[in-house]
Amino acid sequence: MAKEQHKIENENNKDDLGFGKAFSSSRGRLIREDGSFNVDRVGTKTKSLFHELIAMKWPAFLLMIFVFYATINIFFAFIYFFIGIEQISGIEAGTWMHEFAQCYFFSVQSFTTVGYGGMHPQGYGANIISGIEALSGLLTFAIITGLVYSKFSKPKSKILFSKHVLLAPYKDIQSIQVRVSNEISNNILDLEASMIFGYVPKDGSTRILRILSLEIQKIALFPLSWTIVHPIDDKSPLKELFDGDTDDLEVEFLVILRGYDESYGQLINSMNAYTESHLVKNAKFVPMFELKDGKTMLYLEKIDEFIKLD
Repeated sequence: MAKEQHKIENENNKDDLGFGKAFSSSRGRLIREDGSFNVDRVGTKTKSLFHELIAMKWPAFLLMIFVFYATINIFFAFIYFFIGIEQISGIEAGTWMHEFAQCYFFSVQSFTTVGYGGMHPQGYGANIISGIEALSGLLTFAIITGLVYSKFSKPKSKILFSKHVLLAPYKDIQSIQVRVSNEISNNILDLEASMIFGYVPKDGSTRILRILSLEIQKIALFPLSWTIVHPIDDKSPLKELFDGDTDDLEVEFLVILRGYDESYGQLINSMNAYTESHLVKNAKFVPMFELKDGKTMLYLEKIDEFIKLD
């Protein structure tokens, strides 16, 4: 009896994808459309500022640098203003706004260590503050340089996924098809694909997850597009499922790509997820490349173009 129970547990866990039984039994989506996990971490006190800055979008990152640069110089300008402008040679007396503006520009010179021109510190207080600010500037620019380099050198794929997943004819059977293509001209080698299928039975029981076998699991080169195909044959877990009525079925498809990017010299990966709303039945993709004047023209705007079959 114990051996039979153990055998059943092993059978149920053979396609364990790391979501766990409690998560798999939930009715919510496991994967968001961008391929990220549908998980929000609550209660953690540990945050990685470095990873947050690396993951930040470029416009927000540059805006943050500008705001920090302006704020730190305003902070030191207030210090120079309150210790007395007489400790800074070259500042012209005038209204407080005029004097503060000159303190700000003196702070910019100190922070960026570009060298003093018409203004320079002449008192002990100004010399001490300007020395501290110059050190702060050196450290700040070193950190920003490291962050900018890390953001540029971070491996990031530009792989396009079709917006829909097709239930399309394949030879004399049906198949699940997703099309991908490289958005830029870099070389991606040994590209490997995986497809994960999940669905909740109509009786509302535990969600079922399966790794689907593919017609072609791996390609050596990726110069054009690649239609990833899962044949729905007798061995497919989708065989009985898609032979019946699938209108009310809650399904998910997760496509994972892994390959070697020659530009970065590192492995890259990309994911995309589809639900039943993205499933188009009885359709096939339209070719997205053609030969023209001795060249192969790849039309990326056709990545999701398909036709319905009668």
